[in-house]
Amino acid sequence: MIVRNATGFRRAVQVFIFRNWSLILAVLLVEEGIVLASAYTDVLQTDVFSAGAIGLLGTVVGIFLVFRFNEAYQRWWEARILWGGLVNESRTFARQVTTLLTVERVPSIPSREACVQLQKELVHRHLAYCNALRLSLRRENCWQELAPFLSAAELGEMKAYANKATRLNQVQGERLAQSLGTDMSQQLLLMQLDSTLTRLLDVQGGCERIKNTAFPDEVRFVSRALVWFGTIAIPIAFLRSGTNAAVFELVAVTGICLSFMVVEQLGSSLKNPFEKRDNDTPMTALCRTIEIDLRQQLGETKIPAPIEPVDGVLM
Repeated sequence: MIVRNATGFRRAVQVFIFRNWSLILAVLLVEEGIVLASAYTDVLQTDVFSAGAIGLLGTVVGIFLVFRFNEAYQRWWEARILWGGLVNESRTFARQVTTLLTVERVPSIPSREACVQLQKELVHRHLAYCNALRLSLRRENCWQELAPFLSAAELGEMKAYANKATRLNQVQGERLAQSLGTDMSQQLLLMQLDSTLTRLLDVQGGCERIKNTAFPDEVRFVSRALVWFGTIAIPIAFLRSGTNAAVFELVAVTGICLSFMVVEQLGSSLKNPFEKRDNDTPMTALCRTIEIDLRQQLGETKIPAPIEPVDGVLM
């Protein structure tokens, strides 16, 4: 995710020139090709490319791009809301574990040492759950990153499952059921903790829905086709206007066409918020935020540092 105030002149140059140099080159080649075609042939002398028609085309393209950008932004924003919910539910789970699973409330826990160990096990497994969800959404197989939170035996067992995050949530439920007794008061505690685990699965399911539901390919194709049609038509309209300001024409046409293309590409980037790109949900930073908060809730003193932006981008 690009952090606030990070898009200055340097990033603008980087994004609009270095990353889009192929588009800039393509637009310039198309424009020069149209200039040559107009100079040596009469094929472009048609009212189809009049200023009025091009204005109507620009309006249609603009409306379509706004629609596509809004739909892509909705997916991006929903992903951010879901991960914000994961942060809050994680804090809730750690608070429930550290305040409700005590020797006084759960007589089946034999000692305070066993209580501390149980709390640490549950919270650390939850940290593994958050990071497993992050790795799964990014299609990364670096499962060894979960080693600080799980025992070697549990980590090896987990690798056999297709959905690691679901498996970890299942183990949490099994461990809680084993630790709590059968009397009514302890069952009420189990119900509260189980409700939190259920909400965590709701967040996970929402993220997986965004990840696995492809944005309609027809929308991408039509929007890109309209943008390129406008890139061809706009230079023709400038030529038919009879202007002799070659430099102005070059700058204006390039700017108009590239603005359409950049918006189209930005919408294409936002529609997939879990790809580890600049505009994506900063899941690595959010996992670290969860880890810091939960370790402090456990009373641990060895706390990792927050993830800092690199070149204005928080991953």
